[in-house]
Amino acid sequence: MKKRKFISVISIILFLIVIISCKSNGPKEISVNIYLIAFEGSNLNGKKIGCNDILVPITKNVLVENNEVEAALNELLATPGTDELKNFIKGPSLIVYQVTIANGIAGVYLKGDFDISNLCDIPRIKEQLYETAKQFSDIKNVEIYINDKTLESYLSVSEQGFK
Repeated sequence: MKKRKFISVISIILFLIVIISCKSNGPKEISVNIYLIAFEGSNLNGKKIGCNDILVPITKNVLVENNEVEAALNELLATPGTDELKNFIKGPSLIVYQVTIANGIAGVYLKGDFDISNLCDIPRIKEQLYETAKQFSDIKNVEIYINDKTLESYLSVSEQGFK
């Protein structure tokens, strides 16, 4: 009888441990900022960037499956622009391939290409990506790669096409 009670108690404890661990490993919802662009002359507030644009934070709720940086960047890619706020993080087959975080450094790996129509798009793309990725307190530095090149190298090639 004591052995059966002991086994029952142990079974219940194990069941509760499994339930609790399953709940804590599921996606959680958090609030993040994604950054969109308002053109010069807008009354919106934000950080002034190249070509006299304004980088405007927009708060969104996102589900975090892997890490916060990846969730925020995926939300940035999925957010369409509006008449007043533009999103330059778009292009053929553009995806967040992977995000790693180690020792305060976020490694962001993108695949695809950006739609770059003029020289001003280059600082817009950089600022949107970096500001969205570095907003988290545990992130001290962000390294962004697209198609196995650094973002700076990729954008530098694009910049040469406008000179």
